[in-house]
Amino acid sequence: MVGVRFKIDSVRKRFWLAAGVLTCVLAAQTPKPTAQTAPPKPQTEPSSAPEHPGGSQRVFVLKYADPAQTASLLRAFGARAVVDSEAHAVAVMTVFPDTLAAIDDAIQRLDVPTAALNIELTAYFVIGGAAPSPLGSALPKDFQPMTAELTKVSSYANFRLLDALTVRMRAGQGADTSGTAGTVANGSPMIATGLRVGSATVASDGATVRVDRLTASVKMPVAAGNNQYTSSDLSLNADEDLKDGERVVVGRVGMNRDQALFLVLLAHVAK
Repeated sequence: MVGVRFKIDSVRKRFWLAAGVLTCVLAAQTPKPTAQTAPPKPQTEPSSAPEHPGGSQRVFVLKYADPAQTASLLRAFGARAVVDSEAHAVAVMTVFPDTLAAIDDAIQRLDVPTAALNIELTAYFVIGGAAPSPLGSALPKDFQPMTAELTKVSSYANFRLLDALTVRMRAGQGADTSGTAGTVANGSPMIATGLRVGSATVASDGATVRVDRLTASVKMPVAAGNNQYTSSDLSLNADEDLKDGERVVVGRVGMNRDQALFLVLLAHVAK
């Protein structure tokens, strides 16, 4: 009996030992649970934001260079340039910051003093009408080709020179002047004329004058009875490119039913 008990105990020990080994093997082969990851987010349609949402902007205030000409050159960089003639400045916008640095370098090279140029600008106030006007004086003979053109476009056959005003200014600057052009009747106030130029610059060809914010005005006395007079204010505004030595008709304003005032400009560049 003792021997039998020993054999049974020995079998039991082998059984439990085999069970333990099997348990360890199964545990090693069982995959460990992994951490759960969040499900991928559904893809959305691409946004409608602009391709270049950023961009760089800068305003360049020029000392010497012409803003319009400078802006035209800067567009070669692929940038947008906006001109402010009154401030003598150019606003530049680009989506590439490196381009702005190149533009800054270009402006430093362009905005330098050039040879001093003077611009002489003459404004002729010409009255055209169906009948001869008692005002002003006869036009100079060299105006005849121009009056022929004026007759074609206005149907007027008679022209008189009411007044002529001349201003002389340094390129890049402005000027103004005023004058009188006689009376409309005995005892009436004088006809007053005026000319103001915001700025005048010379193009790179040296033969084109750009005139900005020009205003020509005439204050014409009008009889109101009992030797009293009111005034009719006529004015013409223009921004114009003029060739050196060439007369150009830049505007017209009606005076009454049968008359009109024409503004003729002549520019000359002198060093």
